[in-house]
Parts: sequence; structure tokens; C-alpha cells
Amino acid sequence: MHRFFARPDQFQNGKVFIDSVEARHIKKVLRLKAGTIIRVFDGLGHEYEVQLAPSEGGTMWGQVMAPVDTIREPKLKVTLAQGLGKGDKNDLVVQKATEIGVQAIIPVACKRSIVKLSTKTTKEERLRRVAKEAAKQCGRAVVPSVEPACSFNDLLRYFPKYDAVLFLWEKERVQDLKHTLQKIRQQSSPTRLLVLVGPEGGFTDTEASQATERGAQAVSLGPRILRTETAGLVALSAILYEFDELTT
Repeated sequence: MHRFFARPDQFQNGKVFIDSVEARHIKKVLRLKAGTIIRVFDGLGHEYEVQLAPSEGGTMWGQVMAPVDTIREPKLKVTLAQGLGKGDKNDLVVQKATEIGVQAIIPVACKRSIVKLSTKTTKEERLRRVAKEAAKQCGRAVVPSVEPACSFNDLLRYFPKYDAVLFLWEKERVQDLKHTLQKIRQQSSPTRLLVLVGPEGGFTDTEASQATERGAQAVSLGPRILRTETAGLVALSAILYEFDELTT
């Protein structure tokens, strides 16, 4: 069954009003007719079966028929703080992290980031559209939040909001991700986790010191150097696996 997205405010009095982008896809691409049953989710965890109604004055809407069960969201809420990458790397990270199960993504301008905060490449609205489309494709009823891009120094202020902060660093030679996660799980029952991933070129020694001084745990992903768009996705998958969040 076809799935579509509508914001919570588009649901009114048992109806859901379809925006122009989704309406164009329904009419021009899929050629769905009035009476067709579709599914519509609101990005906050709710999804419904909806019967398309005849268009009125160019407005497309549907009658909400019934709520439907949604796939389980991870109990462990992981936020990915991703160093800004060049080209379409940011899109790729948002798309794949959404599919894996991230709760939120924070684009971060680091010392070695080629893309800076002032450039149009960091537009949050584009990344939010990527997250929405990825949620639609993978069956999630929750769309991860994409926060405004921030500097590394600003990111440090977020640390107290999390039960644990993991700093992925290729220079770490003692603590690996697997054993660090096992220790965290044995010592506590975290519900909020922050993962920091550097840009191309990685974090500087100064950034590493700043993060660890504020309580972040530096961890290694192994002997191979991973690309910025790969590292966070590997870590996210390993974290959710270790906390039994990839089971059916």
C-alpha cells in the first residue's frame, strides 16, 4: 500500500489534507483515483489508512478510516552529531541514518570541515526533506529531527542532555566501540546517546581534548580509516545492535 506524509496540522476533523507535492505524486505519477485506500503518517509516530476523496477546487484530501500499527521505534534515542561533509555526503548520512533508526541529527561545522556554516549546502530544510522521504521509504512513522547546523563549540553545550557521549576518533588506541558499549550497558540503562563523527580529515587534537574534558568517551571503530559518511552509520548500526534494537 502506498505511504504518504502529512504534517499533524494537516489532519482536521477526521480528514487529512494532502500538500501539493504529495498530491502531484498521487495524481500525476501514481494516478490514484478517488476511493483508493492509502496510508498517511504524521512524522510523530502515528499512521492511518485514508480513503482518497474527489478533489475539490484543486485541494486533495482523504477521509481518515482507521489508525494502523506502526513499526517499533528504538527505546535508545541516538543523536548523530555529524561533521559537515562536502557534496551530497550530508544527504547520504541523513538518509541512511533515518533508515537505521536515528532519533536526531545535528550537522556540525568542525575545524577541518570544508563546508562552512555560512554556505547554502548546510540548509536544514533540504536535509529534513531527505529524512522525510527516507522515513516514508523504510516504513517509519517517525521522522528524525534535523537540527540547525552548529559549530563544534556550540555542540559541547549539548553534552549534559545525554546519558553518554561517544567521540569517534581514529587516534584512539585503547577503547573500541564494542567494549565501550558493553561497559555502558552494564553500568547503566541509558535512554539518550550522542555520537560525534568528524568531517573529512577527522577531528583535531584540540577538538578531541575539548570533547573528552567535557565527559565524552573517545572510541575507535577499528584499524581501518572510515570515510565521514561511513563512520557514523557503522557506529549507529553497532549501537542499536548492541542494545537489541535491531530485533523484530
